[in-house]
Amino acid sequence: MKSGFFLLCFQLSSFLSICFSQKSIEDSLLTALGNSNEDTGKISILLQLFENCDEKNMLKYSEEALRLSEKLYDKRGVASSLNNLGYVYANFGKMDEALEYYLKSMKIWEELDDKKGIATALNELGFIYDATGRRDKALESYEKSLTIRMKLGDKKDIGYSLNNIGVEYKIMGNLDKALVYFMQSLDAWESAKHIEGISTALNNIGFCYYIKNNLLDALQYYHKGLELQKEIRNMFGVGNSLNNIGAVYHKLGDEKKAIEYSEEALKIAQENNYPEFIARAAKLLADIYSLKAQKAFGQDVGSWKKAYEYHKFYSEMKDTLLNQESSKQITEMQTKYETEKKEQQIALLNKDKELQDAQMNRQKIIIWSVAAGLLVALILSVFIFRERRKSEKLLLNILPAETARELKQHGKATAKHYENVTVMFTDFKNFTDISEKLSAEELVSELDFLFKKFDEVISKYPIEKIKTIGDAYMCVGGLPTANTTNAMDVVKAAMEIQNWMKGQSNKWSLRIGIHTGSVTAGVVGDKKFAYDIWGDTVNTASRMESSGKAGKINISGTTQELIKNKFSCQFRGKIPAKNKGEIEMYFVEQNSI
Repeated sequence: MKSGFFLLCFQLSSFLSICFSQKSIEDSLLTALGNSNEDTGKISILLQLFENCDEKNMLKYSEEALRLSEKLYDKRGVASSLNNLGYVYANFGKMDEALEYYLKSMKIWEELDDKKGIATALNELGFIYDATGRRDKALESYEKSLTIRMKLGDKKDIGYSLNNIGVEYKIMGNLDKALVYFMQSLDAWESAKHIEGISTALNNIGFCYYIKNNLLDALQYYHKGLELQKEIRNMFGVGNSLNNIGAVYHKLGDEKKAIEYSEEALKIAQENNYPEFIARAAKLLADIYSLKAQKAFGQDVGSWKKAYEYHKFYSEMKDTLLNQESSKQITEMQTKYETEKKEQQIALLNKDKELQDAQMNRQKIIIWSVAAGLLVALILSVFIFRERRKSEKLLLNILPAETARELKQHGKATAKHYENVTVMFTDFKNFTDISEKLSAEELVSELDFLFKKFDEVISKYPIEKIKTIGDAYMCVGGLPTANTTNAMDVVKAAMEIQNWMKGQSNKWSLRIGIHTGSVTAGVVGDKKFAYDIWGDTVNTASRMESSGKAGKINISGTTQELIKNKFSCQFRGKIPAKNKGEIEMYFVEQNSI
C-alpha cells in the first residue's frame, strides 16, 4: 500500500530508482488482467497495478478495484481501494475528499479487526492532517499507528511511523524531540535493511544537526547518506547529499570544500537533467562565492565574478522551468488544434448538411478552447514577467539604481570618485557575549529585525546602504548622486536610529561613528553585483565607531564643522585612533540648535 508519508518525507530518489521497472511490471499485470476470468483475481491484479502504474492511471485502477470489490462484498478489497483513492485525491490536492476516503477505509479495517490496515489508515490520516496544518491531529494519528505497528513488530513500518513523528516535531521546531524519533527510525530501518528508509533517516538527522548548528555531526550523517547513495547508485540521492555537505562546509567557512562538493552536485544535476536541482546547486554556489568575495572586502574580483555568474545561472534556470511549463502547454494546445482542424476539413467534404452543422459547432468549441488555452499561456507569461521583475528588484536591493542601469546596459559599471560624502558605521556593544546566549535562529532573527529598522530610517534620506558585516552596519550619504547635505542627512538618520534603539531591549546598545571625506565607489570587475566604497574616509569612519560609546553618536571634527550650525556637539578632545594617530572627536547632542 502506498504510504502518504512517501509524499511528505521520502526522498524523490526512491521514486526515480523504481520508475524504469514500473512500466514493464504494469504491462505484465495488464496482460494478466486481460487473461483473468474471475473478478476476485482481477481485484488483486488491479491493486497491484495501482502500486506499479503512473499517476494518470491510479484513479482508473482504484475505481475499478472498488467497483469489483463492492460487487463481490469483498471488504478487504473495498478498504484497500478506498485507501488508494485517498492517496490519489491527496495527490490531486483535494484533501477533504482524501480524508473522507481514508476515514471510510479505516472504519472497514476496524470492522475486520485488521491491525495492519488500521495502522496504515492512521498513517495516511496523519499525512492529511499534516498537509492541512493540524499538527496535533497528525501527531495523534502517527502515534496511534506507531503503537499498533510496535505490537505487530514490522520494523519497516515502525520506521515509517517513527520518522513521521520526527518530521512533525521538526516542522514545529522541536529539533531535540525530532532527533530522538529520527534516531529510532534509523535503528528500525537498519534492522529491516530498508536502504531507502536508512537514507531518509540519515538525511533527516543531518538536517536537524545542521539547523542546530552542530555542523560536524551534520557532516557525519550527510557523509553516511552519501556513501549509501553511491552504493545503490542513486545519482539523485548522491547529488542531494553532495549539495547538503556543500551547505555545511559553507556554514563552517571552509570555502574550498564547500565549492568542491557544491560543484560536484551541480555536475551530477546537469548530467542527469534535474532542472530544479540544478537551480538549487547554482544558488548555493552563488552564496558561497558571494561570501568569499565579501570577506575579501571587494578585492577578490574572481569570486565576485563567479558569484554573479552562478546567480545569473540560477535566475536563468528559474526562468527555464517556467518557460518549459508554458511551452509544453502551448505545444499541446497547438497540436490539439491542428489535429482537430484537419479532422474538421475532412468532415466538411461530406455533403451531409446535418454532419456539416455538427462539425461547425465543433469548430466553435475548438476556437473557444484555443482561446482559453492562449489565455492560460498569457497568464503564464505574466507570471514569468513578474519573476523577472523580482530579479530586477533584488538587483536594486544590492546596487544603486544608477549603477544597476549602467551594469545592465554595458555589462560593467565605472568606478567614480566622490569628493564629499559622509560615512556611517554602527556596531553593537558586547555582541559576542549576547550571541553566545542566543540560538542561531534567535540571533539572526534579532539582527534582521534591527537592520530592517536601520534600512527603514536611512530610506527617508538620500543615503545609500553599502553592506552589513556580522553585527556592523555601513551606509553613506552623498552618492551615487552628489549633494551638499550629506553630513546633515547622515547625522539626522543616526539620531533617529539611536532614539529608536533606546526604546528596544536593554541587551542591545549601539555605537555609531561618522566621518566626512572623499571615497571611490563602484562595482569591481566586469560583471559584479556588489557595490562598495574605498578610501581613508571609510577607515576613519570605522575608527569613529570603535572609539565611541554605546548610545552615543561619535563624529570627527570634519563632520562637526559641517553640522555645527544645526546641532550641539560635545568636544571630546583629540583621541588616539588605531593607525590614525590623534583625531578630534565630538559627541552629537540629541537636541538640535
